[in-house]
Amino acid sequence: MRPLFCLVLTLLVATAAHAAKPYHLELEATPEAVFPWLGRFGKVDLHVYAGGVRGEALWLHGFSRNGEKAVTVANPLARMYVDVQTNEIASILTKLAGDSAGVERKAKPKLGPSMKGQVKGINATRHRIIYGRDAFIDVWTTDVIPPNAQLRLLVTNVVRGISPGTAALASKLPGTPVYVELNFRRYKKVPIVRLKKLTFAPEDEEDALTLGSLYVRAGLLEKLFR
Repeated sequence: MRPLFCLVLTLLVATAAHAAKPYHLELEATPEAVFPWLGRFGKVDLHVYAGGVRGEALWLHGFSRNGEKAVTVANPLARMYVDVQTNEIASILTKLAGDSAGVERKAKPKLGPSMKGQVKGINATRHRIIYGRDAFIDVWTTDVIPPNAQLRLLVTNVVRGISPGTAALASKLPGTPVYVELNFRRYKKVPIVRLKKLTFAPEDEEDALTLGSLYVRAGLLEKLFR
């Protein structure tokens, strides 16, 4: 029993050390390239840390720490903020889309073949989500960093607000997304998520996941999401 106990203990320690390893994954999302109704947000820079996720858009930024059930969304110019519950994200996007996302909401994709490769020198796996003979989305994920539950929660809720069927399938993909490309009749090889950089020295994590001083909660900002 002693060798078995030592083996289990070693595995637990190794797993804990891997999970605690700090990192900073930088992604760029451009959803407005395919969904014009998201154009008000423009390009979104995503910063994924071991402790949570931060997003920065043209006139808003937000963050959510691991285990939190809300995203703190702030307007840095007006110094106002509001907490948006994660389970409200999908309904907010559905309202923003109106009738523009009717086709996406009805989509029932299936999972196609996967293959190994690299994204900017980082080992990754391509997962193909198929909508038709010439319609698919390639999602490249990596396991060089531990799975980030908060990122998965937020991404799943965002995608659910656009395409529930896609969200149900994508939520099952292993690893962390680092590149997403759309291939449809009107959109050929259109990237909506790109990898910018991955480092393992996130000195700015604490500041990135903190609201900062002189911000006030404002119901006016809240109306942007209702």
